Amino acid sequence: MVSLRVVEDWLAAPGPAAVLEACRELGSILLPAECVVCGAADASLCPACLITVRHATLRPFNASAGAGMLPEAEGCLAGHGAGAPGPAEPVPLPVTAAGRYAAGLSRVLLACKNHGHTDLLGVLAEALARALHQASSSALPERLALVPVPGSLRGRTRRGYDPLELILAKVRLRGLLPAGMDVRGILSYRRGAELLSLRSGAQKGLGAGARRKNVHGTMTAGRPGNLRGMTVLLVDDVLTTGATLAEATRALRASGAQVAGAAVIAAVRAPAPTAAGPAGKSPELVREPAGRSMAHAQRPRSEGELTSRVN
Repeated sequence: MVSLRVVEDWLAAPGPAAVLEACRELGSILLPAECVVCGAADASLCPACLITVRHATLRPFNASAGAGMLPEAEGCLAGHGAGAPGPAEPVPLPVTAAGRYAAGLSRVLLACKNHGHTDLLGVLAEALARALHQASSSALPERLALVPVPGSLRGRTRRGYDPLELILAKVRLRGLLPAGMDVRGILSYRRGAELLSLRSGAQKGLGAGARRKNVHGTMTAGRPGNLRGMTVLLVDDVLTTGATLAEATRALRASGAQVAGAAVIAAVRAPAPTAAGPAGKSPELVREPAGRSMAHAQRPRSEGELTSRVN
């Protein structure tokens, strides 16, 4: 880890940086690349789209309201006030998202997850780090275990890597983890359980009820009680219905851990109540466009308005 950090610092120096830029220009000639958002030549993410994606993840927010399958928060109920009629409403697990799963951010995630664009890990690591810092700024314990949702067998087999694992590794490498937070890979799939879930197909495209049924009982965090006294913050890449986070929370609580909340890179916007479509149908994830025609209408006026440093 230390040696890699030294190499990064060395490459940031003026001399090596110039050599690196020359190598990039040579690479763009030998191995042409195009922006995964707008299709511009010479880079996987052009400067204009990089600014747009960073701008979209500058203000993390609580995305729990849009995910109906989330479990209840730890020992928390939303009361109606003293003497108010009706039962108290359960409060969903708080989930902090760096941005909305739309436009540039969704295409960067898709490119990294499905098309081997690991050169975009740094951009996604910065976005996730902002969500982690926002989540940890709440009234949470000083020591917090950051527990990633494990990648599915289907995804690992198809890609050959776990995108979330690589993004978290980049967050650690750049020193962007909040103080007192330690990554703990204590969640896993039960032996044989995930093979059964494969019969139902991938989570993408399933309705809310089918998503919950597809993942229920597939995860484990070890023997009951072996995590007693541990407080954890879950982390995943995309929040859709909350079914996957609900199963991860169930497994952790069954082992005695307290789940304080979760952090994700992007959250799918909940469909409007009046939107047409079958009941229980989950919002559809953005798919790669047939033609890359995204304009830079959201581009900020100047790059000085943005910062890649985690606040």
